[in-house]
Amino acid sequence: MSHAVGHHAIEAGTSNRDRPFLGGSRFLTGSGGLALSFLWGFLEATFFFVVPDVLLSLVAIVSFRRVWRHIAAAIAGAVCGGAVMFFWAQENPAKAYTTVKKVPFITERMFARVETSYRKDGMAAVYLGPMSGTPYKIYAVEAPGFFKATPFLVATIPARGWRFVLVSLFAAAGAAILRRRWNKSVRHLTILHTLAWTLFYIFYWTSISMK
Repeated sequence: MSHAVGHHAIEAGTSNRDRPFLGGSRFLTGSGGLALSFLWGFLEATFFFVVPDVLLSLVAIVSFRRVWRHIAAAIAGAVCGGAVMFFWAQENPAKAYTTVKKVPFITERMFARVETSYRKDGMAAVYLGPMSGTPYKIYAVEAPGFFKATPFLVATIPARGWRFVLVSLFAAAGAAILRRRWNKSVRHLTILHTLAWTLFYIFYWTSISMK
């Protein structure tokens, strides 16, 4: 499907009440959204503290057919960000550690958890990270003590990708159900998406603060 056809499909499936969201949908599903996905993947792998899943799930709601390119872009950004953090930690581990520790909602316990997981699980620890809510950037700065750069960065691709794919599938399936059963518009789905992620992060950040 071409760029123009993709936009036409979005517009054709959009009701009048959703017209104000067309501009945002076109941006998300086009080159601007791809660039944003790459940048978000890079930033979250370095110093940002909100996962790319927020953006990817929104793209999946707007255009499930196009979200795969955005997933690839976010993974590429994560690999680039992971490389930056890996080589920085390799050259100056103390500085990398203290800087990452200053990122909001990152705790000393997370570093200890990653180190323990690396010793116990090896490279599999990178795949298990998303299930424990431990940011990838910590795995990147701790990795030089256990692995060489190439194996770690290659492992980053599926380690980052499996959750991006799962979240996108879940968002697309939920949006499809809401459209068919309750005729929810893009506007309503966007509001629900924002509410769901806001509640998730309130719970996540509160749970971290209480530990």
